[in-house]
Formats: sequence, structure tokens, C-alpha cells
Amino acid sequence: MTRSGRTVIIWGAGATASLGFGTTREQAQTLQKLAKEGKPLPERVGEALGDKAYDPWPSALSDLLTILGDDGKDDSPEKEGHLFTVTPRHIRIMGKHGRRGANEDQLRKRVLSLRLLYDWPALKKVINVCPGVEEDNLQLNDLFNILDMHGQSGHGFPEGDGRFLAPQRVLSARNALKMLQQTKLYIDWQYCRDRRREHLKHHYDFAEALGRRMQRKGLELAGRNLQFDNREFYMGDVSFACFNWDPVALWCQFVANRHLNNSPSVPHVGSPALKLRIFHDLGHFVPGPRVEDDGRGEETPWHPMNESSALQLNDDDHGSAIRVRISKFLLPHGCLWWRECPNCGKLVSYMGDAWEIDSPTLIPPPPLRAFVRDMEFRPRSDKERKESERGRVDARTCVHCKELTYAHHTQTTMQSSFKDAPPPSLDEIKRDLRVAVQGADHIVLMGYTLPPDDVDYRAFLSARRRRDPKRPVKCSVVVGTEYGGRWFGPSEWPALLGGMKHTEPPHTTLGAASGLFGKDNVRFYGGGIPGVFLDGGVVTDAAVDKMLTWE
Repeated sequence: MTRSGRTVIIWGAGATASLGFGTTREQAQTLQKLAKEGKPLPERVGEALGDKAYDPWPSALSDLLTILGDDGKDDSPEKEGHLFTVTPRHIRIMGKHGRRGANEDQLRKRVLSLRLLYDWPALKKVINVCPGVEEDNLQLNDLFNILDMHGQSGHGFPEGDGRFLAPQRVLSARNALKMLQQTKLYIDWQYCRDRRREHLKHHYDFAEALGRRMQRKGLELAGRNLQFDNREFYMGDVSFACFNWDPVALWCQFVANRHLNNSPSVPHVGSPALKLRIFHDLGHFVPGPRVEDDGRGEETPWHPMNESSALQLNDDDHGSAIRVRISKFLLPHGCLWWRECPNCGKLVSYMGDAWEIDSPTLIPPPPLRAFVRDMEFRPRSDKERKESERGRVDARTCVHCKELTYAHHTQTTMQSSFKDAPPPSLDEIKRDLRVAVQGADHIVLMGYTLPPDDVDYRAFLSARRRRDPKRPVKCSVVVGTEYGGRWFGPSEWPALLGGMKHTEPPHTTLGAASGLFGKDNVRFYGGGIPGVFLDGGVVTDAAVDKMLTWE
């Protein structure tokens, strides 16, 4: 961006790859390995988890899939009524994870309720008819398309050997897909805490550098006597659009801002001098229970900041004791933190139990006790406590109406070509993203590869260029890690294309970006993430400014 312009950072799966979170390609490979025909379940689970196959994840995932009806072989035909056949082995495994002292009938009911929600046998069948599976090249978009095409039409489809997959099982298969992706991201986060702490520290330091930059810009604008209720003052010039479901980038910024806001060196502005604090606007109001018990009790929820609140707090007539600046952080695909209440329909956020960058309870767990071994998820209500005792560890209470929500209420959308109308909350966030892009002078693609199936977002970006052709938008591409820790300008990066595979992200992304923005408006960083905000192995304000500022 220019010194006076606005930047939108588009944060994709490649941005968190160094933390151990799977890229889109790796997510597809995980599902394909889990559904592989002709292999016993423990072997499939071990291959799917890879370097995350350490205690307790292989046994936890194996138990979950067994309870959901995986016969352990995958080469024997499914028996009639298999989905509703609960064997003594299933009862025994469920007994490890259900309510202590539960009888056989209660355990059987829990097994059946999970199977009705999450039809893993049906999902396996769908995976194994997807294009590319025989070549070990499953594409997530193909899997989403098959599920959504049949789900929206209300039709099932033949699964071979004269059998038919009923429409209602297609819908439960889609639930199973969402739940397993959430489970894998939950495991990825625990792996990050265990084995990628140095990389996590880099991401936190990046968030803190962004926060310091927000503070500096605020002091600069205040020095120009800009009114604090002027949007140019209270709205930061860097917005995030995170296309991932994990909340790690936002959590890093939450923790960093909290540290900066509570620091003894927090800056002051105005006369009389008031503390300048920095917050986020999520594009939709998503309250939740407080991270820590601060003595105000369970009935006092945490409420996020938004533009309306910032305007009021900065109004001289409001009598506020602080001045605030906010930045947009938009999650148009939803987030593992969010649940849509089945009773009141409102969105609720759950951010764990500790203000720690490596909080073990950051992401709500999958619906089986095995995943929370040695971890304490603090119940926020009597309802949550009772559900946890019954083994339903994914239960969370809505802060609005006190109804219970569960893992299948997690608010996420899939990248499918057969899109339903998005939920109102995500539609509102998407509209906010469109506005942010239209006002941007600089787009930074951080681990986002501009895939051809992301038609909506490519249209957003293309519309920005057409809207004001006299004010061209710049694009910085940060994907891949093998091309040196430096920036390649518009006259330099085309020479790199010859040495790249035509199917790898740097090549395809640079080609797509140059088509959207014009070759002369695209630059490329060859050292990946977190390299782009490091200098000498540490995050520096200068490296972050260089990423955000294109003269």
C-alpha cells in the first residue's frame, strides 16, 4: 500500500502451515487415508495423523471412528442395518467415554445418537467415489460438491453392488465431514502447542508488531489534531480476512492487544490525556463467556468491540475514560470458536479458559471424552457440568438463552460450488469483507492461493480493480518457502516462473494475481510464513512495515 492507503490481508491455510495446521491439500489427504479401502483402522489412523500420531490422538480418533460404525477393515460389505448395529465392542468403547456408571442401554443410545448425527460409513463411501481417489489425489472441492449437489437436490446415489445411499445419509455424511475436519484442527492445535512453540511465538510477535503499529498510527493521527470520532482515526488501516476455520491468528491478536492495552507504557492521547486502547471489529456481534472468571460471575458475558462502540467511546460528549482504535478481523467461512444456538439462533463465541497464547482449551473439543484427557475444560454452567459428566464434552451453553450447543452447531461453511445462501451472520461478515476490499489499495495474499473455485472472492478482487482503474490496487503474494527470503518486484518475479512447477501455488497464484491486478502491480515474497515478518530470525517492526508498505 501507499503510506496513506488501506491494506487487506487475506489469510489462507498456507499461513498456518508452519504451526502444523494442514493445508487444503493435506486436509484432503487426511480424509482419503482415513477412508482407504482394504486397510485396518489403526493403520489408516496412523497414516492420516502422520507426525501427530502420538498419545492420545491415535486411540482417541480410532475410538471415535469405531463408535461411528467403522468395521475396522473397509473391505467387507456393509451389512443391512449396520448403522444401527451396536455390538458389545461398541458398548465397551463407549463405556470409556460416557457417563461413569452408565448402563448398557444408555451407552447404546449415545452410540446411536452420534451415528445419526455423523454418518462416517456414508462419508467413506462418498470419498471413495470422488474423482482422483484412485490416484491418491482427492480434491476437497470435489468432495464438497458431491455432498452438496445430492444434499440440495434431495437425492441419494448408487454406491455399488446394487445398493443405494439414501438422501438423509448424505446429509449426515456432510455433518461427519465437518466434524472430522474440526477434530483434525483440534489435534493440529494441540500439536502446535507441543512441538511448534517457536513458530507460535513468531505469530504472536507478529500480532504484537501489528498492535504497536496501530498505537503509533493513533499517536500520529492525534498529533495532527484529527477528531477521535473521525473514522480515519478510530478505524485501523489494516484489515484481516481469514479464510481458515481455526482461530489462532485472531487469538494471537487478542492476546497481543490485551498485553499492549494493559501495559504501563500504553500511549495516551488528547487533553486531558487518555489511554489509547486497540480492539477488533469482527463484522458481526459475537459475544461469549469470559475467558477467565473475573468475579463478575457466569451471567456476565464478554462482548466484543465494534465500530458503533468505538464511535461512542471516542465522542467527547460520551464521557469515556479511554480512546480506542479498532481493526477489522473477518472470518467469512466461520470459526471453530463459534456456535449457532439451536434455540435462539444467535451466534456465540467460546475462547477457552486462559489468556495464554498456548491455551490448551482454545478450541472446543470433539464429542468424545478421549480428546480431553489431562485437559480441564471449565464448565460455565450446571448444564455444561452435567453434560461433561455424561461424556458430552463438546457441550457449551448459549450466553443469550442458556440453551446447550454442541459440535454440530459450529458455524462454518465449506468451499463448495453448490452453495446454499450463507447463514445471516456469515453473510453479514462477507458483505463487510466486500466493503473492505473495495476500499483497499493493497491486497496481501498470505498463504492464500486464489484457487479457481473461490469464484466469490476472485470476483471481489476483480471488481476492486474495475471500480477505480485510475487508482490501481497493489498485490503482495506470500506463498511457498523455497525462493529466498526476499521480495521480488514486478520486473523480477516473472523470471522465477520457469523454475516452478505449473501446478504449485507460487506459479498458479502469481498467474492468477497478475490476471486480477496486472503484472506490474504484483510482487512476490519467496521465503514464506513466518519468514515474511522476520529479520535475523526474529519479528521486527521494520519487516512488518515492509510487508504492509509498497511504495
